[in-house]
Amino acid sequence: MSAWRLIRPPSLLALVACSFLAAPSANAGSTTYTPATPEPGTEIPKVSVSFGMRPYADNTFYVIGIEKGWFKDVGITITPEPDGMKTTENQWVPLLLNRQVDINSATCGKLLPSYKSTDQLKCAGFAVTFSGYAMLANPKLGLKRLADTMTPGVTLQQGLAEALKPLVGKTIYVPPSTSEKEFTEVPFNLAGLGLPNYVTMEDSQMLLLAKSGRLDFMHPIGAPIAQSMLDAGWTPIYDTEQLLKFGPGGIDSPFEPLVFNNGWAATADYINDHKTTMMRFASVVFRIIDALKKDPSLYGVYAPYLNSVAGTSLDAAGVRRTVEQLDPFVPFDEQTKYFVNKEGAEYYGNSMGAFIKSLEASGTIPAGITPEEIVWAAPMYDEMAAYKKKSEALFETAPKSGLSAEKEALLAKAHQLYDWDDFLDSYRLASAALAG
Repeated sequence: MSAWRLIRPPSLLALVACSFLAAPSANAGSTTYTPATPEPGTEIPKVSVSFGMRPYADNTFYVIGIEKGWFKDVGITITPEPDGMKTTENQWVPLLLNRQVDINSATCGKLLPSYKSTDQLKCAGFAVTFSGYAMLANPKLGLKRLADTMTPGVTLQQGLAEALKPLVGKTIYVPPSTSEKEFTEVPFNLAGLGLPNYVTMEDSQMLLLAKSGRLDFMHPIGAPIAQSMLDAGWTPIYDTEQLLKFGPGGIDSPFEPLVFNNGWAATADYINDHKTTMMRFASVVFRIIDALKKDPSLYGVYAPYLNSVAGTSLDAAGVRRTVEQLDPFVPFDEQTKYFVNKEGAEYYGNSMGAFIKSLEASGTIPAGITPEEIVWAAPMYDEMAAYKKKSEALFETAPKSGLSAEKEALLAKAHQLYDWDDFLDSYRLASAALAG
């Protein structure tokens, strides 16, 4: 069974409809990110951040940092209390554009259609790579997966044709999302087959029909519900892993636009006015990811919240399985695959560039948008990495003795903040501790 499927894909239809809510930005600072200026002194400023989360396993893990007090450790109070705002696919982009939330969990590709009217929305961080679309078939049908048809000597076109013929002319339930066409239609086109009868439907309705035996084919959009179908034995006729494995490789592959990133987003105006807050917010995200790697029982901390917003009944093991069988969270030190390794398919310029190209071709977005314009996570990562190195350099030069008690305490706090991935404040406090 595939291990690359079901983390949040982007749903763009609602965004296309809502992208005209905000007036085009007249702020010259909304195109290029500029570095932050650290606050003077050693206190960490206190700030309230209105934060929204979508109802998915890789969009609600922030609850761990809220309930453990880790956001407050770096001066951030998440509002509305206790756990921020519950946002849906139809809500979160308009909420950001209208400044009703400061930051929201996000699929970064979904920000692009808003660029028809404003350049304000920015991807501020990556938590996971989404590479997990899945076309599911009712197990009673006993159908083959693409992987089952790709025997030695079989071409991709032949394998796809054999796997997909049982779906031609049948009703397939899919999300109401324009971006899904890349996944739902391209394989049939490559196979030289006609398209099925697509019926748009929300995941919750698909789940009800599936449980009552009233549908045979579905492409759910949410990880928890899709994972429930896989656990029930539904067959992934094809998914992103299989397409990437058996299809043409490289960043120019027709399947490259299926690689998406989930993380968090904000407006350019908010980021420009709160750059150090954004770095501290990111530090908590990476602290949570580090903690989950060390202590998987923490999946149980946010399982109740996830269940309450997704309508599922997953325990800690179920949430962990949903994440780890798909695309695991990416710690800070592994984020080089997004922002440093330019030849990789997951490098933001390649994956976002491919998606931009596909949306330009369809007329969904205006021409000329660049990955750098929308993915501010890249320079923000570089900035955090620079403070990490500066902190390490100060730690290496710190005297083993001779510091006052006050400065020893500052240096110890700097080390603690470093361990929490708050490299900005570890540098600030270490600098103060070692100042003459």
